[in-house]
Order: sequence, then structure tokens, then C-alpha cells
Amino acid sequence: MKYLPLNPQIFINNRERFTSKMKGNSIAIFVSNDEWPANGDALHGFVQNSDLYWLTGIEQEDTKLILFPDCPDPKYREVLVLVRPNALKEKWDGKRLRATVSV
Repeated sequence: MKYLPLNPQIFINNRERFTSKMKGNSIAIFVSNDEWPANGDALHGFVQNSDLYWLTGIEQEDTKLILFPDCPDPKYREVLVLVRPNALKEKWDGKRLRATVSV
């Protein structure tokens, strides 16, 4: 890890600031940067999309954030989409975030 973890409240506050400035019934979608191959079996160092990081604090490829503050169903006002973990990729690159679903 490059640095100590930040307080998650920072990212919650950032999302609240962003959504407070959105027009009514609008939606915002943020997509992470891709991994870029350097050659046949190596990748360049991954650098997250700075907007997505500012809103979530997540540094993982294949991540999406959907903000829809006026959605009638509160559980869909903020949606984080993560790629399904791949055991072989995790063996080489480390553990990935996993979705926890609360009903």
C-alpha cells in the first residue's frame, strides 16, 4: 500500500457535494481507466481515473460508479459496479474488492 487509508467520510462528502450540484433527474456515470499492456505478458502501472477516485477512493480497474440522486428507489441512487474477481488474476495482482449485497 502506498499510503495510509483515508477516512471513508471524505468520499461520502465528495459524492454529496457532487450530487448537490447536479440538475434534477440527471445521472452521472464514472468509469475507471483500463489496464494497458506494455508487451505480451506485462502491463503498465495502473493509474485510476482521478474523478472516480475522488468520489470513491477505489483504485481498481473495471470499476464504475453511477450517481442518480433523484431515483425513486433509494438503493439505486449510488451504485458501484465491480468486476467479478478472477482467481488467477488475484494470484498475480492481489485481492480485488468484492461486492456485498444488503437486502
